[in-house]
Amino acid sequence: MTVEDNAQKKPRPRLLGEYVPCSRGSIRIAMQKKRDAKLHGKPQKRIGELLIDLDMISEEDLRNALRQQRADRLGLCPVFESLSRTELAGISNHFTEISLAAGKQFIFEGENDPTLYILVEGRLEVFTKDKEGKEIHIAYVKPVEPIGEMGYFQGGIRTASVRAADPSELLSAPYKSLTHYFEHVPRVAHAFMDVINRRQAETNARLEDAEKS
Repeated sequence: MTVEDNAQKKPRPRLLGEYVPCSRGSIRIAMQKKRDAKLHGKPQKRIGELLIDLDMISEEDLRNALRQQRADRLGLCPVFESLSRTELAGISNHFTEISLAAGKQFIFEGENDPTLYILVEGRLEVFTKDKEGKEIHIAYVKPVEPIGEMGYFQGGIRTASVRAADPSELLSAPYKSLTHYFEHVPRVAHAFMDVINRRQAETNARLEDAEKS
C-alpha cells in the first residue's frame, strides 16, 4: 500500500471554523476577507486572526479552538492514533501550525532539522537528487501523514528533500519533545517504526527504478 492509498482512507481533518464559537455567517465573512486579500496581493491572515479582528471571537476562544483542532489532527495521524484524548491534548502542546505556499521547500536533504512534521491539509512531494543533480521523485504525501520521521535516527540529518506541491498546512514539533512517546510508549513507538519502514521501502524502490531508467 502506498502513502497515497493509506492517506485516502483517513477522514479529513476538521477546519478551524468547526471549533470556534461563532456562526457560519461569521466564518463566511472572514473567508471572503481572506480571499479579497489574496486577490489584491495583500498579506493573508489566518481565519482565526480575521475573526478576532472582526470581534467575532476572543483570543482565548481562538487558543481553545486551536488546541482542540490540534489534538484531533494528531489523533488522525497513524503515529499517534492510539493515544487517548487526554494524551493527545498533552502532546498537542508541543506542536505548532505552519502554512506553506505551493512550491515552498522546507526540508533540505543533508541539512540538520530535528523536527517532525504532520501534514494536515494539502500535498507534499518528497524527492532526492542523483550525482548529476537531477531530481528523483520519491513520493507524494497527503494528509494526515508524518514527515521528517527518517531523520529521527539520523541525528536530525535529512535523508531527502520535501516541498509543498499544493498550498499546505502542517503541524511541527521538535524531536526532543516527542522522545518520551517514541521510546517509552510502545504503541506509539511501533506505529512510528511502521511508518519509517514503509517510507524506507518506498525510497529504495524509487531509487532502484531511477538507476534502471
